[in-house]
Amino acid sequence: MRMLYLPVTDLDALERDPDVAALWFADGEPLDLGTAWHGIHVLLNGSAWGGSPPLYDAVLGGTPVGDPTSYEPIRFVAPADVKAVAAMLPTPAELTPRFTHQAMKQAEAYPESAWEQPDVLTALLLPAYERLVGLFTDAAAAGQAVLITLDRG
Repeated sequence: MRMLYLPVTDLDALERDPDVAALWFADGEPLDLGTAWHGIHVLLNGSAWGGSPPLYDAVLGGTPVGDPTSYEPIRFVAPADVKAVAAMLPTPAELTPRFTHQAMKQAEAYPESAWEQPDVLTALLLPAYERLVGLFTDAAAAGQAVLITLDRG
């Protein structure tokens, strides 16, 4: 499973037809956090599934768009919330001390096999986190919303 992100501007089209979000993901070039998404969420929120806005919105938050009964509905983070996320994301240097292999194992963060690798922080989590920070920072500056979805592919 991998987490995909797509900044969007055309909120009117999304409001008229929520199914357009799936087309945007299919036709666009979403940011792909790969399997780092859950570890990043744990580092930001101290919990595998919990947390509070605005940091919760960086990975698992947002409002479901379209069919909320689907396995993983596309979620929408409004422009004001994107700005709040961007303002609160810690620097990689601030995030690094939060990481331990043991904490990831105890949280049962996905993928469990990753936390056995000695360089998982520098090889997987921090590069993905820096891309996530860039996406939210750029989207906030542009006044964009962000769509998020979990892809099983």
